[in-house]
Amino acid sequence: MTRKVSVVAGRPREFDHDAVLAKAMDAFWEHGFSKTTYAALEKATGLHRQSLVYAFGDKRSLFQAVLQYYATTRVQAIINQLQAPGSPLTNIRATFDLWLNDTCREATSGCLFVNTCGELGKIEPEFTRVIEESTQQLVQAFKETIAAGQSQGEIVSHADAGDLAQQAIAVGDGALLQSRISNDSSFAEAAFRAFITLIEA
Repeated sequence: MTRKVSVVAGRPREFDHDAVLAKAMDAFWEHGFSKTTYAALEKATGLHRQSLVYAFGDKRSLFQAVLQYYATTRVQAIINQLQAPGSPLTNIRATFDLWLNDTCREATSGCLFVNTCGELGKIEPEFTRVIEESTQQLVQAFKETIAAGQSQGEIVSHADAGDLAQQAIAVGDGALLQSRISNDSSFAEAAFRAFITLIEA
């Protein structure tokens, strides 16, 4: 739920908490955690540094909030697509289409979680916790969708649903990272198409 936050900095100012997080997310997504300056955050959000610090804490705390926001919005949208009514295989295709769209954006291409892992590894345990928890939820959603597809005869049954779910995440992460590096979405498109071909019954 969207919250209004009052910031005392000279005089009270109210802003949309989630809207600011969304704009800060784009700044971090474009530049990475280390290279995102307060100047970039001020430009993206329209708030002064003191207002951001008052509302969210330091840059690390703001990024922590951004990662959680990404998990509850972008990643949850993927999970919702996987759990949508109808054909499980169609839902997996639609999920890959959402990821493919993420490879086509200029400044914020790829996946914020994948980009963060590539930049920081596991040196920030709190960042890692958010990413790993969200990833496990995504794996579980894929597993359930794949199992449903297997029971309906849409997806090959000779492979374990959990193994295929982890492979789907690996394909997605690798494709999104490669597309960001190369600025070419064709790699991701080919990877997603091949995965569907391999699992389709």
